[in-house]
Amino acid sequence: MFTNQVIYVNVVVYDVVYNVVFEMNIFYLSKNPTQAAIYHNDKHVVKMILESAQLLSTAHRILDNIQDSCLYKITHKNHPSAIWTRANINNYQWLYELFCSLCDEYTHRYNKKHLTDVKLRNILKQAPMNISKDAFIQPPQAMPDHYRGNDSVAAYRKYYQTDKKHLANWTKRSVPDWYLGE
Repeated sequence: MFTNQVIYVNVVVYDVVYNVVFEMNIFYLSKNPTQAAIYHNDKHVVKMILESAQLLSTAHRILDNIQDSCLYKITHKNHPSAIWTRANINNYQWLYELFCSLCDEYTHRYNKKHLTDVKLRNILKQAPMNISKDAFIQPPQAMPDHYRGNDSVAAYRKYYQTDKKHLANWTKRSVPDWYLGE
């Protein structure tokens, strides 16, 4: 179901490539979304629940033209992560599984439910009706060029170990072995 295709993020405006501030992301720390959620640091467990729900909601609003609902509003619709999410049902389902796993991880670490989990877990379970049935491709590598490579998991782990080291805290979890270089 999941393939190893890689998407690289390049933003070109009027034939000029700009450095991009990566305001949205999908931290692809494992091919398994449940394991990926466990590997998220505390800050990202909290933050990425909302971002994942925004990306999933945006997919529904764009593909099915949903106007009035409790989904989040369209956000960053042209960001590579948003485009990836709505590209096919397998990408959508992987992100939905990550979203649910992050919600479960939040409950494990903080002994409470995230409001986004309460509001949207059941609603987002159903993929957009007008989504493609194409094969899964790895999430876009929304990170500086020097981290990118053919293996998105390795690229995201390296990015996490360096650019996100100031966030290195895992409540009720051991630091991931790969993070320690083991």
